[in-house]
Amino acid sequence: MHFCTHWHDWFYQEPDATVDPAGAAARRRKPRDRRRSPAAAPPSTPQRISAEELAEALRPHLLSPKRMWALGYPLEIEPNSCKAVVYVNPPPRPRLHFTSFDVNAPEFVPGGSQGDSGRGSLGSSPRSDSDEEADAVEHLCVRCDKTFRMTREGEYVVEESCVYHWGRIGGDSRHTCCEAPLGSKGCTSARFHVWSGTKPGMNGPLKGYVRARSPRGGVYAVDTEMCYTTAGLELASIAVIAADGRLVYRSLVKPSSPVVDHNTRFSGIRPRDLARATKTLRDVQNDILGFVGSDTILIGHALENDLRALKLLHSAVVDTCALYPHSRGFPLRRSLRALSQELLGRSVQRSSSGHSPLEDARAAMDLVLLKVHEERAQRHRVATQLPILQPYDPLISAA
Repeated sequence: MHFCTHWHDWFYQEPDATVDPAGAAARRRKPRDRRRSPAAAPPSTPQRISAEELAEALRPHLLSPKRMWALGYPLEIEPNSCKAVVYVNPPPRPRLHFTSFDVNAPEFVPGGSQGDSGRGSLGSSPRSDSDEEADAVEHLCVRCDKTFRMTREGEYVVEESCVYHWGRIGGDSRHTCCEAPLGSKGCTSARFHVWSGTKPGMNGPLKGYVRARSPRGGVYAVDTEMCYTTAGLELASIAVIAADGRLVYRSLVKPSSPVVDHNTRFSGIRPRDLARATKTLRDVQNDILGFVGSDTILIGHALENDLRALKLLHSAVVDTCALYPHSRGFPLRRSLRALSQELLGRSVQRSSSGHSPLEDARAAMDLVLLKVHEERAQRHRVATQLPILQPYDPLISAA
């Protein structure tokens, strides 16, 4: 009982008379900041090293031909042929397919003797409009996953608007653009369907590719932006960064085929940009081969897309997608925006005006430099701990 009374008197005791009442009132009026102090952000720009040091450090990270093939890089069919082949993996995002059946369709009869309209038969009936449509090529829209048909001249057989979700599918099976669930109607519309220029599986032989023939050394980070044309994705902008961070090359590029969609949300390319573009793909290829040699190391994020847009065959590549793999494994990949935010403390690809190839190339270069510095620090820690890890020798210990 005495202990309880003592605890009660201590808890409810009056403040000491010597305390300044004005100061106490000021302290009571001052709100307490309950927010936690922000954690120190990682350095946004890793320390630069020479191109020779960087090239030597990146040798173990060069992609093997087998790895390049699996990632979708263009590979030369035969030496000095300048013809490429590309293997494209099916996209990892879930797709919803709805199959409909025509109950009034005629019964299939082998040989086509019943109900044969002449299409595909051995007869020599004149060609009709439906026969012209039969020669059209079927493509899969990369935005809404619907199939559409185009003639070999690049004209749409049926002009149909594309309704799609531009955001990714999050872990909760909702689109990041509008938070709508998977399978819901798209939140964005475009005038036409578009395709990438390749299809899942084997693609080739592809013409128009070039390759460096002589060594020049050096390490460069490359990023390109593309727009949709009737021939698929084509190069519209390029930026190249050196190992010391300086801009080496930058240019707008005029596509060779009619533009269907400028893809401004992601490419940042607008009609006025292409209106003042003077260089063609062939001009850019000649410029690139002016400083990129057969032994030059090219760095990029999902670099296979850039090399396919450039139509450039190159074997010395370092891809940040492979350098920082997804936790759930291939074919999933971490985005450049997520890697830059987490590892560099830097926000990229967040502008409403689209991506910047210069900003993305610098982010890829800095991610590679960060990996090199981490490996150097790891090797230094292992070297300093080696004496501790030496096997036990009783003769030395007894002495």
